[in-house]
Amino acid sequence: MPSPRPTSLVTMILLATAAPVLAHEDHTHEDEAHAEEHAHDEAHAHDEEHAEDDHAHGDDAHLAEAGGLRLVHAWSRATDGDETLIFVEIENSGDNTRSLIGGGSPHAAAAEVVGFRLVDGTPTYEPLPEVPIAPGTEMSLAPEGLALRLTGLDAALEEGDGLPVTFAFNDGLEIRATAQIEASNATRHSHAGHMH
Repeated sequence: MPSPRPTSLVTMILLATAAPVLAHEDHTHEDEAHAEEHAHDEAHAHDEEHAEDDHAHGDDAHLAEAGGLRLVHAWSRATDGDETLIFVEIENSGDNTRSLIGGGSPHAAAAEVVGFRLVDGTPTYEPLPEVPIAPGTEMSLAPEGLALRLTGLDAALEEGDGLPVTFAFNDGLEIRATAQIEASNATRHSHAGHMH
């Protein structure tokens, strides 16, 4: 059976993951309350042009936003291997479509956007071209969907750690966040330590 074209993989993933932000009203209110609680810390961190946020702690990195984009709940799994997948919720409240094209981390050699699919019954993540996020929608990077794959990690990721990650978009926008490291078998962000 022929493999689907990359464009069809992107289309299927986008249809499965993109949804109006308003459809997630409960989640939005929850995060707004959290954002208000840490407004001062977030404003200070983002006002520094070259802030040293490689070692962000706790809730300070729970939410990152710039250019009409809002990144919430970045996370990854504990591993002693040389690669990991980064998951996050991205909300576009701006007026323009923004496309996720990649990213990076000071603790990884490379990064790329990938999409999950089965190849001969074997689960795999394949590189994707840029993935658009339309205005008024949100996209979830989640297990068995989209992810940002980091390769060439320089150290093991331990549960409870925070990993600095940068998400890069097509217009040159880069947003820094800290991915919370969950258990090696985690299927979602645990919200551990967050006061919602």
